[in-house]
Amino acid sequence: MHGSYSPPLVMLSIVVAVLASHAALQLIHQVALATSRTSNLGWLLGGALAMGLGIWSMHFIGMLAYETGRPISYGVELTALSMLIAVLSSGLALWVNTLPRLTLPLLAGSGLVMGSGTAMMHYTGMAAMQMDMTYQYDALLLSLSILIAIGASTAGLWVGGVFLRQRRPRRACQALAAGLMGLGISGMHYLGMAAMQMVPLATPPLLELVPEGGQHLWLALAIGMATLLVLGLTLLAIGAEQRIRRSHHYRSRVNDLLVNRTQELRHERDQVAVMLDSIDEGVISLDSDGLIRHINPIAAGLCGWNPSLARRRPWARILQLRHEGTLQSLDAQLDGVLSHGEVVHMSTQTLLVARDGSECAVELKASPVRHRNGDIDGAVLVFRDISYRQAMIRRLNFQAHHDSLTGLHNRSAFDEALNTSNDDGECHQLLYLDLDFFKVVNDTCGHAAGDTVLREISSLMRSHVRDSDVLARLGGDEFAILLYRCTREQAMERADALCVAVGQYRYYDEGRPFQLGVSIGVAPKGGEHQPSDVLRQADAACYIAKQNGRNQVHGYLDGDASLERAQREVQWLPLLHEALEHNRFTLYIQPIRSLSAPAEQPYYEVLLRYISDTGEHLAPAHFMATAERFGLMSAIDIWVVTEALQVLEADDGRIEPDAILAINLSEQSLGDLKLRDQLIELVSQSSVEPQRLCFEITETAAIRDLAQAREFIYSLRRLGCSFSLDDFGSGMSSFAYLKELPVNQLKIDGAFVRNLTRDSLDAAIVSAICQICAQVGIITVAEYVEHIELLPALEKIGVDFVQGYGVGRPKPLGSPLSPGTPHDNGPAASLQG
Repeated sequence: MHGSYSPPLVMLSIVVAVLASHAALQLIHQVALATSRTSNLGWLLGGALAMGLGIWSMHFIGMLAYETGRPISYGVELTALSMLIAVLSSGLALWVNTLPRLTLPLLAGSGLVMGSGTAMMHYTGMAAMQMDMTYQYDALLLSLSILIAIGASTAGLWVGGVFLRQRRPRRACQALAAGLMGLGISGMHYLGMAAMQMVPLATPPLLELVPEGGQHLWLALAIGMATLLVLGLTLLAIGAEQRIRRSHHYRSRVNDLLVNRTQELRHERDQVAVMLDSIDEGVISLDSDGLIRHINPIAAGLCGWNPSLARRRPWARILQLRHEGTLQSLDAQLDGVLSHGEVVHMSTQTLLVARDGSECAVELKASPVRHRNGDIDGAVLVFRDISYRQAMIRRLNFQAHHDSLTGLHNRSAFDEALNTSNDDGECHQLLYLDLDFFKVVNDTCGHAAGDTVLREISSLMRSHVRDSDVLARLGGDEFAILLYRCTREQAMERADALCVAVGQYRYYDEGRPFQLGVSIGVAPKGGEHQPSDVLRQADAACYIAKQNGRNQVHGYLDGDASLERAQREVQWLPLLHEALEHNRFTLYIQPIRSLSAPAEQPYYEVLLRYISDTGEHLAPAHFMATAERFGLMSAIDIWVVTEALQVLEADDGRIEPDAILAINLSEQSLGDLKLRDQLIELVSQSSVEPQRLCFEITETAAIRDLAQAREFIYSLRRLGCSFSLDDFGSGMSSFAYLKELPVNQLKIDGAFVRNLTRDSLDAAIVSAICQICAQVGIITVAEYVEHIELLPALEKIGVDFVQGYGVGRPKPLGSPLSPGTPHDNGPAASLQG
């Protein structure tokens, strides 16, 4: 006997199956996401009940949809058992998918158990049917339905496992999986129903059967609706749980983000704090209220506060800034940083007063800190201790304007003061001071003693000037004083007082007293006077004071002949330097003739001339005083000797090949050991025979330091050079010193030769000199023989050689005397002539 199906109920059963499958997948996912054991167990039990009820309802509705036309009822026990089997099978499916790993054997075994349970639920439900018919099963369809149950269960477990491992399963995948599972369950049910074949009983049982029809429909609808309600509520619970879980997840994620960000911010803050604490500058960060957020150790140390105590305090209480000059508070300058967002720089004259009252100079920059919206959130103050730098600047500035030995102003500072003294229109006075006999102390006692003397003399001078005056050391033993708003009379009085004070000063070295003096030149400094002119005038006046006997005062006056001469000497100084550097000198020679017999070799005296810009050749009388005053004589002597040796070595016809040259040496050269060594080196390295060189020294220079002069002469005579004593008779006690000097020649001073024929005393003196020289084997030379009339008288007296205009005029070395020869200014009887 075959029945029919109610399409609405079939559709309802399929909907319930699909919805139950969807609920099952959601429950699998929900059970797996349970965070606690209690929650996991609760979802497992509730899910098993809802899923089992859904599957059982699909089965029961499907059975009610089958219409046989005969009355059917259901046994309560077997119906309840079939429901229990459905719930247990669903619980097994949910539990299997909560395992950490769903292996293939576990999947197969679980599918077999669950499929068998589903088939058992189905056929148990079928057995609960009570009717007046019996039924049989087609073995093939029965087996196929069981296989479909096992296959559908295995597929459901596998789909559930895949579904479980997706963090956020896609809705399309969910729908597809639910549809497949629902159709599998429905197919298994209706295939199992098709395997059943009903046969009427010969003797119907005595049962209270319910006829088919509307009652079954309403029962199916009631069960369907109830199941749908349960499944709906289950899905709502799942949705609510998912929303709650998502909310918790989002909150947890947000909390994690907040925690991570907080940790990152804390780490960044710590890094910033470490960075701020490690830099060599003071850093203070403020909040918008001016309270200290952070203060690094450098800032805390400069302010004198413990960092922990300084935090959260007003910045003005910790960072006390004062103006270096006025000591007024500078807090107001920083108020604009927080109130108006200004950037403030304090680079000079800023003092930081520490908590203990100590002070240090600082350089500070204050900048506002803004939010993204532009609001001021606080400020950062960065400052550094510049006390050492300022001390170095002051020290360098002091060294740039002061003498390191005496502490007085130096030349640069004095020149600046002298240049700016014109601004007030007042009349000032300039004192130029040059110590006398300082070289004696320096050479005798050493440079350390000389430094001590300079410091003590400087202190002495400082006590004789006003605070408003400028006292400076110009160099060596030279000083200058600028007396502001001072008359000439007052300046002369001050200068006299200084002369007395320095004259009374004594320096003692091992009990030996040394006396010094000071020569002072005074010159006015008014608005119409140029600083360089005033300094030159005061220097010239000082030079005159030194020439007048030392430790004196000389005031500059317009028209003073001695000062004008001294100024001319100063004007020659750059010209002489240029002449030495660019060969602006030239050599002349003047013959020296023998009287008694023809000389074996030509004999000349070398004379020096300066070539002016106009081409005029000027004699040494124009510049000798300048060369002696400024210590240039040694350099000039070396130039002359070098040039003379080059002429003799050239042998180019400018002079006879066997000629002897007499070369004058100055008094400065005679006492210059370095020059002596240079002369020895020049003569030794030259190819000229030393016998062709005769060095002339003056009697005055020789007797000033007799021992030194004797050593100088011997050192060059050892090489073969000869020496002549020039200007003999002009010095004091000449005959007493003559035997001490190893000279070869003696030149009689022209003062005794000029009037020889008219003055019997001059003749007697010249005669006596010749007799003495003849006794000791010294050759005599008469100077300034300007007329040939003197020659017979000189020959009669016994003079060996003569020199002067009467014998021969000077001419350029190597050039014949001709009308084109430049005019020679004055008699040329010596290097100085």
